[in-house]
Amino acid sequence: MPEPLSLTVFSVPGLSVRMLTEHEGVLPQLSKIARVHSAASVVVVDGASPEQLESSLFTGVLPEYVAGGRGVPFWQAAEIPAHVEPAHPLRPEWRALAKQPRLRWLTRDLRPDVPAALKALDAEVAKTDGPLVVLSVWALADGRPAPQNAHPMDRPVLLARGFNLPKTCVGILEIGGILRRALTGEELTDAI
Repeated sequence: MPEPLSLTVFSVPGLSVRMLTEHEGVLPQLSKIARVHSAASVVVVDGASPEQLESSLFTGVLPEYVAGGRGVPFWQAAEIPAHVEPAHPLRPEWRALAKQPRLRWLTRDLRPDVPAALKALDAEVAKTDGPLVVLSVWALADGRPAPQNAHPMDRPVLLARGFNLPKTCVGILEIGGILRRALTGEELTDAI
């Protein structure tokens, strides 16, 4: 069974596979994670707002069920200390501000200058030791949020260092479970 991990997560709303490819030459750390470690594109729930997508990522529950009060964030399900700085305000019962977290969730903004923001993110990744995740819950395509059926290059991205992703394309509702298992060391095996 894998060992439980401590994770640093950089959430970068708007980040797409295409952005990483177009700026690959100036992003050595992010390019290395994609090439050497694990990378996947993310399929999102069509028609959901960025806030709904972030809540669904945290809970693994469809937006309409999250709005109905269902689902708990993966760090609460894992029962681990967390410090979470999301893109959108968390529900009061979801707040996570542990002083010695095993999960550090940091949100980074790509606006107003995508190339400069990507270079700054790459520099932060270079300074971060241990298991790491870089992800986006929605992606920009031609300056607008990309729809669910967008070209694979215009999908959100999930990069992981320090543990393997189960596949190269994941649904947004799967990500919380993937991160919870990395934090707890739980192993998931598919039925044969």
